[in-house]
Amino acid sequence: MKYRIFLAIVLLILFLFPLPVWAANPSQIVQLQTTKSCQVCDLTGAYLPVSNLDYTYLLASDLSRANLVGASISFSNLSRANLTGANLSHVNFKRTKMLLANFTNAILDKADLTEADLTSANISDAQLVNAKLCKTVLSNGLTSNRDC
Repeated sequence: MKYRIFLAIVLLILFLFPLPVWAANPSQIVQLQTTKSCQVCDLTGAYLPVSNLDYTYLLASDLSRANLVGASISFSNLSRANLTGANLSHVNFKRTKMLLANFTNAILDKADLTEADLTSANISDAQLVNAKLCKTVLSNGLTSNRDC
């Protein structure tokens, strides 16, 4: 019985107070934050909510299961990035290139994709229902002016 209570407390602490970085390579988190460039980086599970990542270069980086809620990633390049299962709610992606990016199971609730380029990205229409699309190039190459 005591072990169950102890286990419940430990799990509660882990969920209420997440570690700042859950990435496979913490040095690449520092590189991203200092140089705004991290090509082919392993940022799996990174915890970067409300971060200012404008003008970053994340070509072919792995951001799967990352938490970027409320971050600003405008004027950036995330082409060929893996964003599988990432929480991208309320993220500002204005004028960001995300060609061939993988958004499988990513959460894009209220994300701003104004003038973003999603050409050939792996993203479903259902994921874009609550995202802002204005002059956004969709994965099929068509431009959406839904929220202009």
